[in-house]
Amino acid sequence: MALLASLGVWPLLPVLAEAWLALAPLAHLLEPWFALQCERDPARTLWLGGTPLAVCARCSGIYFGLGIGALVRRPALGARRLALAVGGAAALLLLDIALEHNGTHGNWAAWRVVTGSLLGYPVGAGLAALIAGPTGSEARNATA
Repeated sequence: MALLASLGVWPLLPVLAEAWLALAPLAHLLEPWFALQCERDPARTLWLGGTPLAVCARCSGIYFGLGIGALVRRPALGARRLALAVGGAAALLLLDIALEHNGTHGNWAAWRVVTGSLLGYPVGAGLAALIAGPTGSEARNATA
């Protein structure tokens, strides 16, 4: 569970490694993973204190959403509602990609973080609930 929740800070590893050198080996170890799963375009990457985050704004949002969703685990959604939440967030994210691609709007970093977070949050909450297992009212809501 802690590993899942820690995903929320992974994009910040390069910035954190600048402040705490002990984190530099971890940031270096995860570098191939970040390069594999994200385009990492500098124009679409958030920067803090002169250091770029490990992934682009949208991927950072996904990581932030996954971590926060794993910590909060609310609302507890049944499988159908979780699928609807993830599907709706994915549709919004894909619409944003299409609108940016066709020139309807530009590179809106804040919106990229929002659409990524909206996708990551229910996935993180759902995975955390799955890891924790259903208890009490969550078990009753699992069929909803």
